[in-house]
Amino acid sequence: MSGIINGNPTKVFFIEMLTRDISITDAIIDLLDNSIDGASSINKNDYSNLYIHLTLNENEFIVEDNCGGFSLDTAQKYAFRFGRPEDAPPTTGTVGRFGVGMKRALFKMGKVFEVESKTDDDHFQIDVDVAKWKEQKTIEEKDGVDVKRDDWNFNYNIIDDQSKNLDNNGTYIRVTDLYDEVSNLFTDESFLNDLTDDIERILNFSLEKGITIKLNGKTLSKKGIYLLMSERVKPYYYEGEKNDVKFRVLAGLSHTGDPSVAGWYIYCNDRLVVEADSTELTGWGVRSNVKFHPDYAMFRGILFLDSDDTLKLPLTTTKKGIDSTANIYKTSRTYMEEGMNYVLSFLKDVRKLEDSDDYRNTLDEVEEKKNVVELKRENFNSYDSRKFFAPDLSPDVIKTKKDSVRISFSAPIKLAGKAKVHSGSKSYKELGENIFDYYTKMEELLDE
Repeated sequence: MSGIINGNPTKVFFIEMLTRDISITDAIIDLLDNSIDGASSINKNDYSNLYIHLTLNENEFIVEDNCGGFSLDTAQKYAFRFGRPEDAPPTTGTVGRFGVGMKRALFKMGKVFEVESKTDDDHFQIDVDVAKWKEQKTIEEKDGVDVKRDDWNFNYNIIDDQSKNLDNNGTYIRVTDLYDEVSNLFTDESFLNDLTDDIERILNFSLEKGITIKLNGKTLSKKGIYLLMSERVKPYYYEGEKNDVKFRVLAGLSHTGDPSVAGWYIYCNDRLVVEADSTELTGWGVRSNVKFHPDYAMFRGILFLDSDDTLKLPLTTTKKGIDSTANIYKTSRTYMEEGMNYVLSFLKDVRKLEDSDDYRNTLDEVEEKKNVVELKRENFNSYDSRKFFAPDLSPDVIKTKKDSVRISFSAPIKLAGKAKVHSGSKSYKELGENIFDYYTKMEELLDE
C-alpha cells in the first residue's frame, strides 16, 4: 500500500520563520539592491540622474526610485513568486538570486504594504493586507471532495491616473502598520546612523557610479575602497574565468589609518558582500599561518566576481557572505593568497624601518589613489601580472617628499566624459591637469 504525505509549505513559515534569517537593515538593503538592479538594466556604467529615496518613521517605510520599474508580466510570473521559478529568464548581472528578497523584506517590516511599478508599457499597483492574505484560501476538487488550500496569489490594479505616486518609470513601495520593534527602530537615531553607514559602505560602488540615495531627505555619501596606484606603486593583480564567472584579484596598499578597515573586500556583480576581512575565509589565520597585525593597516585586497548568471556567484541568501566551498571561490582564493603574501612581505620590511611611520605617511601623501570603480575599469594589459611593486625602502626615498601635492575630486561620469572629449584629454588624469592649467592661467590673466 502506498500513499501521499502532504509536503506543501505554509504561509506562516514564510511570514514568521523566513523573516527571522535577515535583519531590518539587510531587508532594507535588499530592496535597494532591486532598485540598483533596475539602474543597471538602464546603463551598467553610469547611474547619473537616477535616484532612490528612503523614508523611515514610526508610521511607515517608503522606498521610491526612478530606476525603470518592472513590467506587469514580470510581476505576474516572477517578482511575487516565493522562490525563483525554473522558467524564469536568466539574470543579467544582478544580485537578486533566490526570489525571496522583496517579499521577505516586506513581511519583515509590517502588516500592510503596497507596491507600485511604472514602465513604458505598464503602470500597476499591488495592495496587500498580510493578515487577510494569510487567511486567503482557494478550493480544489479532489476525488469528488472540495479541499481548501492556501491561495498564494496577489491581486493587482492597473493605474490609469498617471498622477499616482510615480511620475517617472520606477518603483514605489510603502509599508504601514509596522511591527512595534520596527517602528521603534525607525525613530532611533543610532539605528538611522548605522543604516546610513551600512548603505554608504555596502552600496558604495553604485554611489561611485552616480546614483543618488537619500535617507529621510539626507543625501548619502560614497565610502569607497582605494588602492595606491601610480608609476611607483602597482598592486598585484590576476584575472580569469571559471564556469561563466569572471574574477579579478587585486592586492596592494591603501591609505594609512584604522586597521579595522584593512583586509579583503569582495564584490559580487559590484555589490559589496565581504568587507575588511582578515579571517580564514580570505586566507588569513591558521590555514596560511599569517595573522593580522596593526602594521598591516595599509593592506587592501579586492576580489571582483561577475557573472550574468547570478546563481553561479558564491553568494549567501543574505548577501553578507561567501560560500567558501564554491569552486570559483577556491580558484580565486589561490591568487588572493599569492597577492597577499607579496604585499605583506613588503609591509613586514616596512615595519623594520626606523622611521616606518614616515615612509607610510609619505606614500599616503604623494602617491595617486584609485577607487573601486576605476580599478574595475582599469586596463591592466600593460602591467606585469601577478607582481607587486612599491617604492624603494632606502632612507633617501623615505625622507624625500615630492615638491608637489596631489589634487583629487569626483565628478559625474557623463559630464567628465564630455569634458575629456572637449578638452582633448586622453585620460581623466590628463583632464585634471588641463583643468588646473586652465585655472592657473586664468589667475595669471586676472593678475595682469
